[in-house]
Amino acid sequence: MIVDMNTSKELFARNARPKVVYAKFTRDTSGNYTMERARVLDEVNQHSRTIRQVNKRTVARELRLAADNGRLLVA
Repeated sequence: MIVDMNTSKELFARNARPKVVYAKFTRDTSGNYTMERARVLDEVNQHSRTIRQVNKRTVARELRLAADNGRLLVA
């Protein structure tokens, strides 16, 4: 379970549907990447969708954990 630090709510539940995450990264000259913003597309049903901004540190932490566990797939 990943908890959003700003709202103390779960960012993604363990059994959540697949989520679309929009993240804006900046690459500097030394090859380091910095996340500038993160957003999640929430689909309520086939007729209702919203895009909400989420804490970028929380998303970066989840990406780091997925990479460490070998579960990060870059397509």
